[in-house]
Formats: sequence, structure tokens, C-alpha cells
Amino acid sequence: MPATILLGTYALLVALPVALGWGLVGPARPWPDEISSALAMAGFAALLLEFLLSGRFRGISGGIGIDRTMRWHQIFARVLTVGLLLHPFLYTVPIGAQFLRPEDATQAGVLRLDAYTLVTGWAAWLLLGLLTITAIGRDSMPWRYETWRLLHGLGAAAVALLGMRHTLWAGRYSTDPVLTTYWGAMFALATGSLLLVYLGRPLRHMRSPWRVASVTRAAECIWSVVLEPVGHAGLRFRAGQFAWIRLGASPFSLREHPFSIASAPRPDGMLEFLVKEAGDFTRAVGSIAPGTRAFVDGPHGHLWIEGRAEPGLCLIAGGVGVAPLLSMLRAKVDARPVLLLYGNRHAGQILGSEDLAASGAEVVHVLQEPPPGWQGATGLMDRAFIRTRCEAPAKAGWLFVLCGPPPMMREVRAGLAALGVPAGRILEERFVYD
Repeated sequence: MPATILLGTYALLVALPVALGWGLVGPARPWPDEISSALAMAGFAALLLEFLLSGRFRGISGGIGIDRTMRWHQIFARVLTVGLLLHPFLYTVPIGAQFLRPEDATQAGVLRLDAYTLVTGWAAWLLLGLLTITAIGRDSMPWRYETWRLLHGLGAAAVALLGMRHTLWAGRYSTDPVLTTYWGAMFALATGSLLLVYLGRPLRHMRSPWRVASVTRAAECIWSVVLEPVGHAGLRFRAGQFAWIRLGASPFSLREHPFSIASAPRPDGMLEFLVKEAGDFTRAVGSIAPGTRAFVDGPHGHLWIEGRAEPGLCLIAGGVGVAPLLSMLRAKVDARPVLLLYGNRHAGQILGSEDLAASGAEVVHVLQEPPPGWQGATGLMDRAFIRTRCEAPAKAGWLFVLCGPPPMMREVRAGLAALGVPAGRILEERFVYD
């Protein structure tokens, strides 16, 4: 789905309950109360749509990249949280049926909130704030990622359920049959996406298992993990895409990790991933035995170059971020001139040397700690280096493809921006969003 259509659909669904409420029932309260109601309805609609943005649905993220989809998920969540947390403090009309006047047939002069409606509203309000705070500060939490993800998912489901009860019973506009139908459809969409993610998708993966074919050291602290399909043809993907993999775990397990595919599409369906020792899981990857059961969720990502009309390719990688670019070079997708700028700390971390030499690309290695006698580039892949080395490709209208650690990516983007490279000629894949 193109970004403009996705954003337009999102904006329409968020604004629709407000428009329907004002059109069918009509605003009749002071403006602070109407703003409060609008914040509540638009915010709750956005909250229900968050389930779709975070569900890795290729129909949603396929056109813009899952990294951008997840960034939108985070940004929209923070905006809707502010709106929903603010909305109860804007009301000026009193609470309680005792304030209802006989001439007020539309009940515009009172908030008719019973005890259950108040409790569900405040419970959802508090839990939403807690969810947002723990999501923003996730890296400083003492929990494993899998624990946080489970609690985040359960908490979001609880907020949706509590919010649905509060919306249907407390909302003056939401009691209209058309609005009630809208909320029912949106709630079904959110809960249906949860069922697909946590039940339907694992059941589908059970029918197409994988196993570890080999685990070999590819470079210092980096391992090559090759998976082979068991009883099926494998994964149809484009060079440059990535997948979430589960190794030695059930398809229902939350212990899954995203890795770029380093191999080109192969007739035997085998996939190679390059895994750097970093966290709890990756530090033990070298001890995984061949034959270990695996499951693959993919392909994901939009880091592919087929169909692009630019006259040349400038590939920029840092460390293990070269994996998707290796996939492109191994696939030999076209005959355009290719320049690869490849940064590492030292020469022992260089990956795929033979494939790089055989690719026909111009390869520029950049080392922070060069060995004695090194004649190549040294230092960091910073914006100054990019401005110098990418000036000619930028003027020639080449396509730039980036993958690497976040600090390097920020420097590269700044360098390309200084050269006037438009965002439409930069492809990148990010796994860290904040």
C-alpha cells in the first residue's frame, strides 16, 4: 500500500467517528466539551488502528517498509495517548443524572456516567499511560524483550476492551446505531489482527518448518546460519529483504529475532543469515546444533532495487549491515555500475570477501583500526567521508542503499542530504526506531 493511501485511510478512519457524531447527533455542548469528545473518539479509533500497524501485515507495510510502519506506530501511539489522557479534563458539564433537565432531550448538558463506566474509563486511562511510558523506556526496563512484548500486547488488548466498554456506555455520540456499528467493526478489526498474529500466523508456520543446515563462523563475533526448508519449497523473497526467525522454539514462542537475508534466492530454498554476537540470544548462536528446528516469518522489508531506473547503485554498509547488500550482489539483479562503501572496526570483521571480489562492484573498505601497511580508507563512515566519496554518484542520480548501525545511518543520511540527494533516492532498513 503506498504511503499516501495508507496515511489517507488512517486519517479518514480516525476522523470518521467525529464526523459521524457531529453529523448524526450534532454538537450541542460548549466547545471544550466538544473538543474533549473529539479527542476521545479520534484517539480511541487511532488506538484500535495501532493493532494493524504493529502486526507485520505485508499488505500494509509492503509498500513503505516495516521500519517506517513501526515508526508510525510509535509516533501515532504517543499522539493518541496525549489526546486520550487529556480528554477527561476538558469537560465542563456536570456528571450525574440529577443534573439532567427535562428540556435537554439530547442529554447535552450532563455526563451520564455510572460507576462501571467511570471505573473502566479511568482504568483504561491509567493503563494507557503506563503502556506508553514503558514502551518509550523499554531499553531501561529490567525485563527481557519477550516479557515486555507479552505484557505490552496484553496491556494493549486490555486498554482496547476497557475503552470499548467506556466508549459505548459513556459516549453521547457513540450511542447512535451508526457509531455503534463503526466501533464494533473497528474493535473486530483490532481483535482479529491479534488473533492472526498470535494464532493464525504460528499455525501457518507449523505447516512450513525449517531446520538449521549449518552454523559456521563468518568473521570475528559473526556467524553464518543457514536454514533449509523441510517439506516445502522455501521462502519467495527479493534480494535485500529480511525475516524474523525462531530457532529451537515453538512457532507460538515470542523468542524471535529479525535478521537480513544474506543469500540470493536459491533453487534449493536455503537461506543464509549473518548473526552478530550482541544480546542474550546472539551470544549463544554459535552453539546451535545442525538439525535444530526453526521457523521463518517473512519476507519483510522494502530494501530491493528491482524496477528502479537510477543509472547506478551506491551501497553503504556498516558491519553486519552488509548482509542484505551481499544478497543483492550475489543475486546479480542487474548490470548497473555498483559502488559499495563498507565500514568495519578492523579487517577481521569483513564479511563475504570472495563474493565481494567476484561481484564486479567497486568496493571501498573503511577501517577504524587498520592493520600495518593498510592503503585503503580509514576512520569512521561519517558525513564528511560521505560528502567526499558520494559526490559523483549523487550528481549522477544514483540510488543509495543503506544498512548499518544507527549512528552510522544518521551520519550517512546527513552526508547525503548535504549533497542534495532526495529522500526518494535513498533506501534504508532500520531495526531501531527511537
